[in-house]
Amino acid sequence: METNAAGPADERNIEIKARVGSDEEFARRVEIAKKLTQSEGETIVQRDVFFNSQSGRLKLRYLQAPAKSQLVYYDRPDVAGPKLSKFNKIEVDEPEVLEKILTLSNGAKGIVAKTRYLFMYERTRIHLDRVENLGNFMEFEVCLLPEQTIEEGQAVADKLIKEFGIQEADLMTGAYFDELKP
Repeated sequence: METNAAGPADERNIEIKARVGSDEEFARRVEIAKKLTQSEGETIVQRDVFFNSQSGRLKLRYLQAPAKSQLVYYDRPDVAGPKLSKFNKIEVDEPEVLEKILTLSNGAKGIVAKTRYLFMYERTRIHLDRVENLGNFMEFEVCLLPEQTIEEGQAVADKLIKEFGIQEADLMTGAYFDELKP
């Protein structure tokens, strides 16, 4: 039986993650996001369960109702600064059942729980995250249209890095999960 590994086209974004540090610095950056987006943003409580995967990262994201939980596969290089992330996601009606299936078949690696403050700036998702047992972080996801180039997305990310005063030393290479101590 032949399978089509290509399937639907990957969604793409240019992403950066950075450590924020103190609660005061976190609050300062929330204020920058509010001013930049002219909004109060949205608060989202998330719990991500990571699973073993042959490549990339596979996670089941639990979201509070009325939002639906999501299964997300993504692949991006572990380098500091703006990087291309390719991903696919699908809403999940029964996340507990899917978690059991994936744990039994693939093995679970661990959990990242966070409160996320989401702000939208044009086509960019600005996340200010308080991650349990890790601290304060922020990330940008510059959502690319199919016709947009990686360079166009990187230019937006670079502009926001300057706007928020993110230092090169604060840029992260991997995922929050990679920061957790076993």
